[in-house]
Amino acid sequence: MARYLNPIDIARAAAIIACVGLLYSPSVATIGLIVAYVAFLAGRKEAVDRFSAVIARPLGYWGLAFLGVVCIGMLYASVSWHARWMDLYKWRTILWMFVLLALFDEARWKERFLITFLAATGVAVLASSFSVISGIPIWRGAHEVLRNSGTQGMAFACAALVCAWIVREKKQIGMKPWVLSVIGLLFVLNIVFITNSRSGYVVLGGGLAILLLWNASLKNGVLIVASLFVAGGLAFAVSPKMQQIVTAGVVQWANASESEQLTNFGSRRVFYQNSMEILQDHWAFGVGTGGFEQAYGDHVTKKYDALDWRALRTTDPHNQYLSIAIQQGVGGVVLFVVWIAAIARERESPKDYHLLAIAILMSWCVTSLFSSHFRTFAEGHLLATFLGVLLAVEARAKDVRQVPPGSAHA
Repeated sequence: MARYLNPIDIARAAAIIACVGLLYSPSVATIGLIVAYVAFLAGRKEAVDRFSAVIARPLGYWGLAFLGVVCIGMLYASVSWHARWMDLYKWRTILWMFVLLALFDEARWKERFLITFLAATGVAVLASSFSVISGIPIWRGAHEVLRNSGTQGMAFACAALVCAWIVREKKQIGMKPWVLSVIGLLFVLNIVFITNSRSGYVVLGGGLAILLLWNASLKNGVLIVASLFVAGGLAFAVSPKMQQIVTAGVVQWANASESEQLTNFGSRRVFYQNSMEILQDHWAFGVGTGGFEQAYGDHVTKKYDALDWRALRTTDPHNQYLSIAIQQGVGGVVLFVVWIAAIARERESPKDYHLLAIAILMSWCVTSLFSSHFRTFAEGHLLATFLGVLLAVEARAKDVRQVPPGSAHA
């Protein structure tokens, strides 16, 4: 019985539940997050030892260095302390990643997470597909069975990548490769024909490129890239849904300066243009943590007529890198990129899991050109969960690394 009351195991189970909650319910996710944190801390000395081992890794201390710059930015921001603390709080996704790096050091728990994630997204993709085929409406619609269409597209893309990775690495998780291939195809078809998610297209295409190009020869790499472009072109040609949302995004972006109405991508272009103008005056140190909204609001108030939609304030430029640059300056962006590089160059985690983690991470880096996906609640915690679970050093590897030289045969 004591084994099942192990606080570390409770934290692991709560973390998996939290991930399911990220897909369906913020309340369930929040409860799971809190239980996982509390159970982890209940481990006391073991928790400290585990967390210290994480911080000693490059992805740990570079992540802390970036958080340090965010904290320093709080000291010179000209906004209320509430705004400063709230902006810092959004970076709690990094802490969540560190905790999971400390928790998921057993292969069986990594597998349990992946199986649970596939099951949770599998229920959603089946419900979504059934709704379209049967004509029976569900929840907010087949394109938003999960929290919203953006989250659904990115989650389904991750699920498809997990299926492709398991088949590629010949992992034994209780399902035959052809079954996983069919499940993965269901996710792909849903992304292409049903879900309204440009981010889903990016995560799927970018992730598949990394999985397929990994260790490929130059000749095979060219063929893979060409095949992916052909596949993407065919998907666009046969999917009215994809044509609609991609074309709408391009048109909205192109007409942002003349449009009389606020549009999704039109507003993003205006955000970028104004953010770049602000950055010209604050490139060195930024306006301080939490100061973006005030700086942006002051800028557009002077630039546009009050009745123009372009004069609307925003709390985020919808670009992760611009957000950091404007608030923490060039130093913040450099440390953020160094931290990402440290994650990508990680050498202690299992090589096979590392590949899947990099595929997801690099895709998130691209989608973050259009959103702040490293720290939004659902997408930010989803990325942190995958990175924490997949890149955790397995216990056996840690034990071997700690054995003193020459003592193996003692």
